[in-house]
Order: sequence, then structure tokens, then C-alpha cells
Amino acid sequence: MTEHKCSVCQCDFTDDEGGVHGEFGIIPVSFCPTCFSCMCDMVEQLNDREWEGLTKEEIQSFRQRYKFSKALLKEAEDILKEKNGSAL
Repeated sequence: MTEHKCSVCQCDFTDDEGGVHGEFGIIPVSFCPTCFSCMCDMVEQLNDREWEGLTKEEIQSFRQRYKFSKALLKEAEDILKEKNGSAL
């Protein structure tokens, strides 16, 4: 039974308890089941965020400062929505 130390809370845990082991780039990390579960919850909360587009005031400000057409800004916003799955 291999014992690991959690990279977040520094508790000791075994493979039988669960958890995750891997690398962030070249840095080895281990997460106990509790810290791993918390990180998964945080990711889920980020996925639940709604797309927030530009306000009318922001669009008008960009148009005035940079001489963009409303159609160009709308197209750019549509591209961002598509790239981000309509949720940021």
C-alpha cells in the first residue's frame, strides 16, 4: 500500500483511499480525495457560469474610440461565444 502526501493540505493518504497523482507540467503533485473533490467542484462551478456579453455602453465606447462598426463588434462577440461554448 503506497502512501502519498497531498500537495494541498499535506495529509497522508493511500491509493486505497482514492485521490489523484500526476504532474502539472514537470511538477509532481498528489491530491487526497477531499482536495481532489474540492477542485472538481470548483471546476464545475466555473462551467456553470453564464456568458456575459458587452453592455450597450461598452459597445458604444469601443465604437467611438476605435471606429468599429456595431456589426464588427457583434461578430467578434459571436466568435468568442462559440469558442467558449456560450459560457464563460
